[in-house]
Amino acid sequence: MRNRRNRTGSGVGTCILNLLEDEYPDVYRFVTAVYPSAEDDVITSPYNSVLAMRELTNHADCVLPVENQALVDIVNKITQAAPSTRPGKRVYSSGLVDTSTGCSSAVKADSALTAGAGGVSGSALDEKPFDKMNNLVANLLLNMTSSARFEGSLNVDLNEITMNLVPFPRMHYLVASQTPLYCMADMRLPPRRLDQMFSDAFASDHQMLKADPKHSLYLACALMVRGKVELSDIRRNIDRLKPNLHFVHWNEEGWKTGLCSVAPVGQPYSLLTLANNTCVHNTFSSVRDRFVKLYRRKAHLHHYTQVDGMEASDFSDSLESLNMVIEEYSRLEQTMGRPAEIEPRLNVLP
Repeated sequence: MRNRRNRTGSGVGTCILNLLEDEYPDVYRFVTAVYPSAEDDVITSPYNSVLAMRELTNHADCVLPVENQALVDIVNKITQAAPSTRPGKRVYSSGLVDTSTGCSSAVKADSALTAGAGGVSGSALDEKPFDKMNNLVANLLLNMTSSARFEGSLNVDLNEITMNLVPFPRMHYLVASQTPLYCMADMRLPPRRLDQMFSDAFASDHQMLKADPKHSLYLACALMVRGKVELSDIRRNIDRLKPNLHFVHWNEEGWKTGLCSVAPVGQPYSLLTLANNTCVHNTFSSVRDRFVKLYRRKAHLHHYTQVDGMEASDFSDSLESLNMVIEEYSRLEQTMGRPAEIEPRLNVLP
């Protein structure tokens, strides 16, 4: 067992990740990792995040980073748009995301998503503080795996996501966004027009990270659509949005499209985007800066080093690993606007 930081959600999650790699080395490993906000009340969350990121970088095939502050902002946006809901028609989930211990890759398997005109999935009084945030991530995972559960004219195998969106081994962090952000039966709002749905998916306030990918460089992007949508509609919207998006010059047609025939409950259609975008280095840099502030003073290190199997060198090694990821994404972003003949110089490990 290589990772013994099992006092936190991030330690448990990365420990499971390592076990999965040992037992199933040929199966792609997808991880949903929760990153703390700048105002996080867990003092050691920067340590947990950076220590976990070394494991995610080395042992995961695809990581979907989710930032707590982004989830809070989305929930507030939904609440302001439609403060009241009808009982019995809510999409509800609980216990999906560990939001208290930093960068957690642990997802509870007993999370449920229930909705329907006749079934009540819990009243507002029963709703816990993180239920709405968890529900956003639950829908992300449901939309990503919809092709494995429903018919579609252009279903996407999960292995294809890694194959098409991860050009270099370490650069496997994907920025996710989805639209609509709510169940139509709840919000009492008319459905979003299809073109507007595609525009929303690339807006900064729909991202699961506090980032704006439109101002950074895309390495590749997947559009996973559910509902009665024609392939011609997807192609038309790609052509419409493409002039406003910056794609790396060696992958300007780096779009992966998927179309599942079954729409989510209460919606005519939905869209999940997964983008390998250089904007992730901003989130990683923020976590690194908070880590360095603690680590320079060796604050709280004894809580980790007194655990059997944990060494002080793990901190410096994890920081070096994170620096390499940030540098690789930053170097690519610096190529924006340069002539096509200039190739990025990447420090990519085999």
